[in-house]
Amino acid sequence: MPSAKPPNHNHLQSVFAYRAFDIRDRFPQPLETFRQALECLQSGDAYLPDMSGEIVVYLRGGLALHVPEHLFIRQSGNSSAVVPPQENDQVCEAVDAWLRDALLQNSKDALDASTVRPARLNILLNECDPNAPEPDDIQAWQHTNDVGREVIDTPCREDIWEAAAQAMDEVQARRWMKTAHPQLGSKSPNLCIEEDPTRVYELVLQVECGKANDS
Repeated sequence: MPSAKPPNHNHLQSVFAYRAFDIRDRFPQPLETFRQALECLQSGDAYLPDMSGEIVVYLRGGLALHVPEHLFIRQSGNSSAVVPPQENDQVCEAVDAWLRDALLQNSKDALDASTVRPARLNILLNECDPNAPEPDDIQAWQHTNDVGREVIDTPCREDIWEAAAQAMDEVQARRWMKTAHPQLGSKSPNLCIEEDPTRVYELVLQVECGKANDS
């Protein structure tokens, strides 16, 4: 009886590097193994890894694959968390099996590595209903003068999202970010963030101030 064939690890030769992402992009360095990328998201340096954590596999030839988040982020109802370190061996084996299958099947999920960037927050915002009615508190501020606005540095997407989530409940904030507003030229905050983040942030502050006055 012939002996069992040894496991084939040739697929790993196609891997150039791994990289971990969080919403603040605190891990810019390429890493040799998936385990190292996972440990980045498990570290105290990671910012909101349960919400924004991603791990990307960079392949030789200029392509990249996103590791499915369910392999390293556990969901329980409405909450989520990066797997604990004691599960790392099991998770690494599962990711290795997924990667082997993806490469052997020439996965259609492979992307141009130069275009890869954290996507979970965009996905989160894109789940909102673009046809949802504008909240009453936004309508109340449509013709408000620009008074008492805080002077700040140019805010980033993260700053705007945190401010929106604080000013509204999270579900309403997601809807608000995807809804077109007259103050933004009938565009949604999600679309305007790149071209005029300060304007979007100031609109969030108006919402927050309006809620404070109502309380």
